[in-house]
Amino acid sequence: MTVGTGIGSDPADAIDRLVRSCSFVIQSYKPDHIIYFCSPESKDLVSHIEEGCRELWGLTPPQSETCIIEDPNDFARCFEVIYGVCVLFQEFEIVIDASSGTRSMTMAASIASFLTRSQVTHVTGEKKGGLVIPGTERMKEMTLFAAYDRLRFHQAIDQFNNNHFGSSLELLSGISTIPERDIYYALFHGYYSWDKLNYAEAFRYLQHADDLTEGVSRNRDFLQNLLELEAKGENGFSRKEQCRFRQEKYLYILVDLLNNARRRIEGERYDDAFARLYRVVELLSQVLLLSWNIDDIEGKIHFTELRKILHDKRDVSLYARRADRKGVIRIGLRSKFMLLEDLGMQGAGEYYMHLEPFLRVRNDSILAHGLSPVHGDEAREMWREVFTITRKACTGMPFDLERLLVQSAYPHLETPMR
Repeated sequence: MTVGTGIGSDPADAIDRLVRSCSFVIQSYKPDHIIYFCSPESKDLVSHIEEGCRELWGLTPPQSETCIIEDPNDFARCFEVIYGVCVLFQEFEIVIDASSGTRSMTMAASIASFLTRSQVTHVTGEKKGGLVIPGTERMKEMTLFAAYDRLRFHQAIDQFNNNHFGSSLELLSGISTIPERDIYYALFHGYYSWDKLNYAEAFRYLQHADDLTEGVSRNRDFLQNLLELEAKGENGFSRKEQCRFRQEKYLYILVDLLNNARRRIEGERYDDAFARLYRVVELLSQVLLLSWNIDDIEGKIHFTELRKILHDKRDVSLYARRADRKGVIRIGLRSKFMLLEDLGMQGAGEYYMHLEPFLRVRNDSILAHGLSPVHGDEAREMWREVFTITRKACTGMPFDLERLLVQSAYPHLETPMR
């Protein structure tokens, strides 16, 4: 409860009106505890208010404490004290009364109510000369949750646009007064799942989400195509057809990882970006191998099949030594690019040699095998190089890489002003 010094030209009458108003609030709510926010000039009125509880309403005043605000016209100081106390008592049910006090005190109390989601109230009634007529008092309660929810809603959209999808969901979960909240909640959940590479779950949310921007529709088409390709790769097509569908699916995932890495770079999470870019490089080699129907992800490299498409007998002998007893060949990233070169893809070895310095940085990073942090310039340069080489390597494929990048880029949402 904020306590002023009363309103009116007659000091005695002003104090009587203040006492009646404040004690009316107490008898209306019958609180277990009261904290009075007073100025040095108004602190002595607390005893008058308690006496008014007894004489006017037959009520024993509850336990109380008094907080002194040295300058009641200093808004910053008023807010600091009132908000600080409200935060300390947030675990309890709080009502903030702002029936009296300076303009700075009552404004600070209202904003503290807004930020702590506490109810704010003041005494009103029939008035004469701007003063409430005794005997007509009534409580007027104001719930500022709607304004608070609107603030959280704007914050949630900002978090989404900054790729903090978990935070955006958390902010939305505490909102109850905004009708469009569920529309955004489904949308945010879709991108939260997608950012974690859970494509089926992301599509489940985005399938029926509103197209708040044109990008949402493009993203939905991208996910739908990706999931359809996955289904085709598992159905009863020929091996060659299955490899063709898997090649396109892997390319979709590769492009999505490029966008994922770019989001990590924008968020200054450079080690995470490098880890994704390393996977892009490996996935690129696996996409390219599928041009020879070699599936190094969902299948295995078999020497008996490889020898049929290797033309140099020296290469055949080299890979024969790498095969295990079952004829399966397991090779690392560098060797995948060398295999592409041996199969006749000119420049594949150079692609790897060009990217090798970046791959060493990743291997030495703290999230891989070393203790060195990754710097922003390194991450941005690696992204550009990986994209450039991917575009060159996939030139002969019937896929528009840049179109897929646009189609899978997350949208930027405008904050609705209504």
